[in-house]
Amino acid sequence: MFSKPIRGALFYYLDKFILLTSGPSVYLYLYNLDLTRDDIKRYKQRSVIKLASCLTPSASDITALSAVNDFISYIVLVCCSDRSIQVLDMNKGAVGSVLPDAHSRAIHCITQNKGSTFTSQAPESYNLFLTCALTDGVKMWDLRTMRF
Repeated sequence: MFSKPIRGALFYYLDKFILLTSGPSVYLYLYNLDLTRDDIKRYKQRSVIKLASCLTPSASDITALSAVNDFISYIVLVCCSDRSIQVLDMNKGAVGSVLPDAHSRAIHCITQNKGSTFTSQAPESYNLFLTCALTDGVKMWDLRTMRF
């Protein structure tokens, strides 16, 4: 089904969607699991998954993906093989901003601050995210200024 390997898979938007990355594209799937049991019709598959959207933010392959699932957020962060970080606005279905040459090598890990269920945080702290590349170590970024 996919021409290139899947690099990332996440639940998104309070478990209503599944996000997948393959090559330069981000796929948004809507799914419905049917958990009812019927012994007569048990051979019939009633669970459904369908493609809701497909975004291709850049010409280079996506190496890492991050999205918050704990609360409703339209922001998805992707890292590309050209060492850039792209902020996707899933509400509009477009790239919000691009940070070129974020690291000296391709980013292999990215994560957003999701907070904790055990403590409260200032609202500004949800704008922070971390990236990691092989020779650069870890960098903490601010989404509002796109600076580390």
